[in-house]
Amino acid sequence: MFKSFIFTVFCVLALSVDSARCQPAPVAAGADEIQVLIDVSGSMKQNDPDNLRIEASRLLVNLLPDGAKAAFWLFAEKTAPLSATDAVNTAWKQQASKATANIHSRGLYTHIEDAIQTVLSQGFTGAGKKHLILLTDGFVDISKDIMQSADSRERILSEWIPKLQQQNINVQTVALSEQADKELLEKLAFETGGWAETAQSAEQLQRVFLKMAQKAAPKETLPLTDNKFNVDSGIHEFSVLVFKKPHAAPTQLVSPDGKNISKQSMVANVSWLESQTYDLITVKQPLIGEWRLVAEVDPDNQVMIVTDLKLQLSEIPNFLGENEALPIKAHFTDKDKLIARADFLGMLTLEVIQDQQTPAKMHTLATEPGFYQHNVEHLSLGKHLLKIVADGKTFKREIINEIEVVATPITVEKHVDAAQRQVSLKLLPDTKLIDPAGLVVNAVISQAGHPPETRAVTGKDGAWVLDLAGLPPETMTHVAFNVMAKDHEGKPLTPAIKPLSIDDSWFKLAEQPAVAEPPASKSEHQEDANHDARTDQHGEAEADSEKHPPPAEHKTNWALVGGILFAINIIVGVGGFFIHRYLKKIQAEKQQQLLERLS
Repeated sequence: MFKSFIFTVFCVLALSVDSARCQPAPVAAGADEIQVLIDVSGSMKQNDPDNLRIEASRLLVNLLPDGAKAAFWLFAEKTAPLSATDAVNTAWKQQASKATANIHSRGLYTHIEDAIQTVLSQGFTGAGKKHLILLTDGFVDISKDIMQSADSRERILSEWIPKLQQQNINVQTVALSEQADKELLEKLAFETGGWAETAQSAEQLQRVFLKMAQKAAPKETLPLTDNKFNVDSGIHEFSVLVFKKPHAAPTQLVSPDGKNISKQSMVANVSWLESQTYDLITVKQPLIGEWRLVAEVDPDNQVMIVTDLKLQLSEIPNFLGENEALPIKAHFTDKDKLIARADFLGMLTLEVIQDQQTPAKMHTLATEPGFYQHNVEHLSLGKHLLKIVADGKTFKREIINEIEVVATPITVEKHVDAAQRQVSLKLLPDTKLIDPAGLVVNAVISQAGHPPETRAVTGKDGAWVLDLAGLPPETMTHVAFNVMAKDHEGKPLTPAIKPLSIDDSWFKLAEQPAVAEPPASKSEHQEDANHDARTDQHGEAEADSEKHPPPAEHKTNWALVGGILFAINIIVGVGGFFIHRYLKKIQAEKQQQLLERLS
């Protein structure tokens, strides 16, 4: 009996080792979703006479990451799918690329509201990050009655933006032509934390769509210097995007072994997407070493990679308030696991390059091994390009991000009462710029499952205060502000206030650690009373046992039980020790293999 028990214990320990080695990787909570709306109204005949939306859309299709869910839609007076919402893979990209040939300019109106409504009701279905890319060249136009169009535009601002916020959908907008409603498009982007761009001509659409792809699905890149880049052993695939000018010579790649690769080379592991304005070249299982691009140098050319050795960044917002610092936090992973080994980190140098200025070095965090941090400060108003570059001596990684710093003539102070789950937002205008007498503030408050609520914020003693009481737990509350103001000369102003998303983290930060109260005297007396009662009962039980001793055959052999438990503890302890050492050895070997590959 005892031997079989020991054998069972050893089997359990062995199975634990196997399960630790064979446990599958965790499944992602939800795939990212990207929905793209393409304007096909008749005005596109003037703003895109050569229908360059086809080539730009085809590029966007091929820049989307595998595994994401995506779809393309055409909209004018109605909205219709161009490609169905599905997981992005090779087959989906081929189908969607062919479908872009159906992009036209025959629509009668520009019904942006219907387009947003259709995508919200039919497009987004999962729990991953959500991005909506909207390309248009005009104003909201739904009928010959301009008042109907004005009402539709107002509904987008007052109803649909809060619904987009409720579902955490970032809107990326592209205005094609100066005639587009930039105010609406910029508000759609700003209020949802998205991004807004203007393409001055259809020829710029490819470059603008590249930015939108970077915002919706950021990709790690390799530094491209003088048309040269280095491929290390951790890279499984790279894609070179090359922008071309008219009548440019055919693009070529030169591999580390000196071979020239062109579209006509027909190399098995190379695929080549060619258009009049760009080439997208993908190489699977590339040779290690220096590659060279034979093409005209262009600042928008990029080398995007697929790798297990990844540079990971904390989330960087698209918009930053004036005088607001931007903390950037970075770390490396190998197959999605943090690398914190000192010998690996000793090779690393991480830098932040802002607008081609002198690089700023990121510093290690003593409290978090493997993490680096740097605060970007004193950014001027407008758009800024940030590059985070990692140099590991034998490998390099790069992430490019663009942010916009917006003026904040109205600051927001936050006051949180964790006990009552109440938040007070105090809006303080800069009276040097804004005339308080002409300031009107409306707050749009929205929560999932409830219609948006618009509440007027009244001013008193130079402050406009919004009180939000009894906020429910485990619920995101979005607050956006519509502000109308005037300067001291009576000129209208539209100051922007960043929307706020209030969740449980606000109250956790405000909570103070509870102080343990000393035990009450009543509890002490009660415990003493219980102890006395137990003592009396124990004494009575002993006396009773002396009078009526239990039969001998019912006695427990405590020595044998103690011996068994002691043996089990030794087996489990020794087994656990060796399992721990074994698993630690496996992890060390994997990290060592990574270092050897890179060296």
